Amino acid sequence: MTMIAELDQLERKIQHAAKVLERLREEKRTLTLENKELKDRVRTLENSVGKEKASDWKPKLHALEQEQRSLLDERRAIARRVEEMLVKLSVLEKAVHA
Repeated sequence: MTMIAELDQLERKIQHAAKVLERLREEKRTLTLENKELKDRVRTLENSVGKEKASDWKPKLHALEQEQRSLLDERRAIARRVEEMLVKLSVLEKAVHA
């Protein structure tokens, strides 16, 4: 493979990685917004606790806590994927400049 072809291939890989990174950033923004909304819902439920029976609000609160944990797990997974992509981009960049 010629140097030009290798550079073209590397450029395609970098462009693909940049697109993936942008998608991951968008997913992170979405998850952050959802997390804020869930926290607001939890706060609202906590404020209404005195108005409802404990048996009424506990399942709702438990479900929200589970959803929040799930979203945090997804956020951590996205962060790991972004870190992996950044490492790969760094390796590619070093290979280009070597």
